[in-house]
Amino acid sequence: MLGCLLELFPTSTFSHSVPVDPSKLVFLRDSINKLDSLVQVTMIGTPTLSIKYARKAVGYALKLKTPEDLVHGYSLMGQAFYKNRKDSSYIYFNKALKIADSTKQNKRKHLLLFYCAKLYYVAKNYKTAIILFDSCIGLAEAQKDYTTIASAFNLLGSINIDIKNKDDALKMFDSANKIAVRYSIPSQIGLSLGNLARFEKDPVKANKLEKEAIQYLLKSKGNEEGLARIYINIGFRAKNPDTALFYFKEALKQTRNTYLPEVELPAYNNMVYSYLDKGKIKEAEECLVDHAIPLAQKEKNDDWMATLCDTYAEVLVKKGDFKAAAKWQKTAMDKRISADRAQASEQVRLLGVLLDVKSKEVIIQDNQKEILLQQNRLQKTRLGLTITIFMIIGFVFIILWLQQRNRVKLQVQQIQSAKRIIEMEENEKAKTARELHDITGQLFLGIAGEIENLEIKDNLVKEEIKGKIKNLGTSIRRISHRMNKAMLDNFTFEELIVGQCEDIKKLVGLQINLEMPEEPLVLDEEVVLHSYRIVQELLTNAGKYAKDSYVSLVFLKTSSELIFTYSDNGPGFDTSLIEKRGMGLLNIFERAKLLNGTAKVTSSPGDGTSWEIKFPVVPLKIKTI
Repeated sequence: MLGCLLELFPTSTFSHSVPVDPSKLVFLRDSINKLDSLVQVTMIGTPTLSIKYARKAVGYALKLKTPEDLVHGYSLMGQAFYKNRKDSSYIYFNKALKIADSTKQNKRKHLLLFYCAKLYYVAKNYKTAIILFDSCIGLAEAQKDYTTIASAFNLLGSINIDIKNKDDALKMFDSANKIAVRYSIPSQIGLSLGNLARFEKDPVKANKLEKEAIQYLLKSKGNEEGLARIYINIGFRAKNPDTALFYFKEALKQTRNTYLPEVELPAYNNMVYSYLDKGKIKEAEECLVDHAIPLAQKEKNDDWMATLCDTYAEVLVKKGDFKAAAKWQKTAMDKRISADRAQASEQVRLLGVLLDVKSKEVIIQDNQKEILLQQNRLQKTRLGLTITIFMIIGFVFIILWLQQRNRVKLQVQQIQSAKRIIEMEENEKAKTARELHDITGQLFLGIAGEIENLEIKDNLVKEEIKGKIKNLGTSIRRISHRMNKAMLDNFTFEELIVGQCEDIKKLVGLQINLEMPEEPLVLDEEVVLHSYRIVQELLTNAGKYAKDSYVSLVFLKTSSELIFTYSDNGPGFDTSLIEKRGMGLLNIFERAKLLNGTAKVTSSPGDGTSWEIKFPVVPLKIKTI
């Protein structure tokens, strides 16, 4: 049975797929050993912290992936869960035991059997517990772990007391004591002497044994619980209430650096009766109200709450408060019912885990052939499923590829369409620019001749009119030049932007604040063209709809982007109706898209308009001669 305690867990977790660096291996193993010490120190007083350390140890063990380390890690998890979650504890011990059995790791197997036996003992499955303790003792002798052997004999003695077999119990405790004395194990000597004292009918001899046990337990740390229980036993037998209080207080001293509510509660409860014997009702009440009852409530220990409520009822009777005593007596009965239910539930849950494992062992043993057949069928099914899955994945991949290709094709078509539209627009602008240039020259000469023929007495006025006409002609020609794509190469980017701003200022009187980088911008032709046209469109719209407003235009160039922002405090517009406001604004988005950039507009009626436009830029390679 021991070889099959955990068929539930796979054993493939310790296969070495990747070799571990030797120095890292030593570090991880040392870390597990250190965490082992921390688990042992904290699992009695602070089980939550103990679980945290155990989880870390399992994490390191999983990195090492060796059977020995995995057994060690899972064993620590079982020990950490033992105090508060015995069902989880059993699962981890069995998991470790399964790996130990399958890989013949006997170094820790006796410890795993020891803890499993303790769990069966708690579940009151004494027969299985005795079998496991016997097996543990045999394996521990091979490992020369005499501490575990003595502990096993002490627990076998406790089992025999529970089943009313006092003779065998005495033999077990005596065996534990002899082994502990032979191999000088002070803690086990103390525990065995404390157990043997329970069989002494003479109180004097019992006290002597217990005091001797205390001396041994004080020799090493970690025996606080055992010491406290012995102090409580001595105090309980003491006839003098002052003597009893002394030992109960000594028991409480053992809990100062270790959290042991299971010791504090009986100590305080016994102190109440000692104070009552002395007639100190106030002190007795303080033990319960200030210490014991709050502790039991914090621990949610209904078993002890029932006892403490019953004790408090007795204190209240001594005070003469019979009404309150009756109330606490009723509370004690309610808590006792609740405690019995909780204890039964805990036992049922633990027994359920134990029986579940046993049932699965039987099923596995009885149906090994069927399992092999099922595995063969499963392999065939897996192969068929794998082929089907690959076919489905291939089919999905083809569909996604076709969809992506159509999407890319559509995007390419959209970009090509936008290019054609913008190219047509540029050609139209170039044609208009040429016509405007030709007409401007002829018109200027005609107007100049007419002015010369006019009889204007004041020559200064005449010359001023001629100058303004000349300036107007120059501005129009400059505008025509900037409308023509072929002429843009004759200007720098800064000249184009500054010139456009000056033209708008002169034509409509718009207030413009322009910010350009101090260093000249060296940009690709397409970036220059589309940036300039976007600015042209923005300023033209400002001249139409926001000529009385203030315009801010800011350019910024990073290592990878050209960013420019536009804002005005004009009337604004509803951006949801942008498609109805003409091709100009749509062209801004299209030009940004052509350069893999973005254009974002923010506006609403009465709140002005702002744009943020970004183009990715690639540094131009300058040829040197």
